[in-house]
Amino acid sequence: MSEKIEIWDPHFHIWDVSEETTTGQELEELFAPNDDPIYTTRLYEKDCDAGGDEFKHTGGAWLEALSVCQVGKTGPEYIKDCLAEYRWAAREISKSTRNYVLVPTVPLEEPAAVESLEELAGDTKVRGVRQIVNYQPDWPRMTHLGDLLENPDWQKGYARLKDHDMSFDLQLNPHQFKKAAAFIQGHPDIPVIINHLGSPTMADLTEHVDQFRAGMQALADCGNTTIKLSMLFYTDKNWDEQDAVIDALHFVIDTFGTDRCLFATNYPVDVKFGWPADRLYRAMHGILQTRYDQETVRRIFSKNAIRAYRAE
Repeated sequence: MSEKIEIWDPHFHIWDVSEETTTGQELEELFAPNDDPIYTTRLYEKDCDAGGDEFKHTGGAWLEALSVCQVGKTGPEYIKDCLAEYRWAAREISKSTRNYVLVPTVPLEEPAAVESLEELAGDTKVRGVRQIVNYQPDWPRMTHLGDLLENPDWQKGYARLKDHDMSFDLQLNPHQFKKAAAFIQGHPDIPVIINHLGSPTMADLTEHVDQFRAGMQALADCGNTTIKLSMLFYTDKNWDEQDAVIDALHFVIDTFGTDRCLFATNYPVDVKFGWPADRLYRAMHGILQTRYDQETVRRIFSKNAIRAYRAE
């Protein structure tokens, strides 16, 4: 690899879970990387820069973490926390010269989501919003909120993203794929970026692989979707040694096409689960280069994400 491979990371977090935090982020639902409760842009970049001389990290998309926090809290107080998290992250990334954009959260089912979207739309760094919707098995807030994909108020809030030229980061479970695809088809002007390969477990890639593949095909058939190749430790701690995971990666890339797939770190989470940059970058690169040429690999490592998040 004579020319360094650019890493433009479309999915990372920074957070403050200290006792004095003003972000609404919670240690109970998140964690303190390396026992430091404040994971800053500088620490994130340090983690990404440890991938070896073959790779160069140039920026990425910050993703919210509030949609797993403040379980049971709704209404104006929760919205206040969401905006506080976004404002803290915006200040943090402004300290770096690298190319970053922001993806905060907004509880789209709330009436006051209208005002939140208007504030976010005024920030040229904001590209869209994320709201985790993993239901059964539930991610923390879903036990209280239920399946948001079926919530009429949430559906109305989602439709408002078009008014602000915003994308939606979609994190869900494989059994929700077809339902989500049917909904997405009704909003073709809202770009959707699917998180973490659709959050499959190993069972989803083995016992329920037909459901996974059929649902993934339905999502790919939506012309406004892209997908992140990330959080693969969720399937197995040594996912790069598992044929089922490697087959799933290739299936997703073949199904979406090489221009709609984005490699992401999910830091600091993947670091916690044993995937520092020198291991993560090399594992993904090794899998990709067995089938794709170097220009395709470069697109998956950076160019596709830069385009998806309009970060040129």
